[in-house]
Amino acid sequence: MKSNLLFWMLGLSLVGNAQITVDNGDFPDGGDTAMVSVSLDFGLDFASAGPDYSWNYESLTMNSQRIDTFFDLGDASVTYQLVFNNGWFDPDYQADYYTHLLNFAIPPTDFIGISIENPVGFTKIESDRVEIVGVGLEVAGFEVPVKNDIIDVEYELPLSYDDNWVSNSLFELDLNPAFDGILRRYQERTSQVDGWGTIITPYGTFEVIRTVSFLDFTDSLRISFGGGDPTWYELPTPSQIVYTWWAKDQKIPILQVVGQDFFGSETITSVEYKDKFLGDVSVSEYKGQPSLFVYPNPSSDRVQIISSEAIESVTLYSLDGKLLVVDGWNETTSSLSVASLTSGMYFLQIQTSKGLTTKELIVK
Repeated sequence: MKSNLLFWMLGLSLVGNAQITVDNGDFPDGGDTAMVSVSLDFGLDFASAGPDYSWNYESLTMNSQRIDTFFDLGDASVTYQLVFNNGWFDPDYQADYYTHLLNFAIPPTDFIGISIENPVGFTKIESDRVEIVGVGLEVAGFEVPVKNDIIDVEYELPLSYDDNWVSNSLFELDLNPAFDGILRRYQERTSQVDGWGTIITPYGTFEVIRTVSFLDFTDSLRISFGGGDPTWYELPTPSQIVYTWWAKDQKIPILQVVGQDFFGSETITSVEYKDKFLGDVSVSEYKGQPSLFVYPNPSSDRVQIISSEAIESVTLYSLDGKLLVVDGWNETTSSLSVASLTSGMYFLQIQTSKGLTTKELIVK
């Protein structure tokens, strides 16, 4: 009897510590949102990993919060949709969503007087991979869609411990007419699932797998001086290292840490983790993007509604048009309970001083 009990307890222990596998259903869909806390605790040990590892980052301090939105392609400008929402004629570049790339390594171009800003990434989710099919960049204030001529494979799926892959990608950006030149980026991504186990953050405790990616950039600019033949000049862009901890059904990493490699020395530049709403959130207004967010979406309890303008009223409708909830307030941040609703899709109509906005809301 004691022997059977021992084996039963051992079996429970093994199940509790079994590694997870992350697949395409664990990544975001167009329309999803996630709350992210940003920390400046750069001095912690983020490099260590291995099998059945315990990462304890409970001490991370939140310095600011933001809402990451994975936009439907229908929300993109016509300029971007013509390239990345054109599956009938160009299915390889039909993205599932796009999002702002806050840690994108922008090539240095200030010396030629050209600004490159507001990078967005267009992502395609397949059963066996996650691809960044291209980026959108604002060059001298104009939106420019840039295909990855060789597509960047961010993750090979499913993700399991000790998996590894190498992805080489390439894009060229014609700077004309702002500048008579061509910017080229060749990128080599070397990735590995180098750990699995348990992570503790201020958001909670999760079973995770950990990935690490090394990104080496070869950036060059094709220009001519004094009417001579065009020449390619290499640009100094530091390499990046990206650590991510993935859990099941979370849509974004539980923790993501980004560093730069300066002459063989790693310097952490970004620490971000998934979190709950902790207070005032600064709603950044991006050119051409809405300044109103619904978080979390999907939700099973309460949704936060955050706006850069005062919210006058919120109305909730079922998919068949039935009016369910009418609420009103004069704040830029408030919440609405959806705990009593059955699972499915609903519509939120949010009236602000800027006008009426309709958002899809998924209750799970």
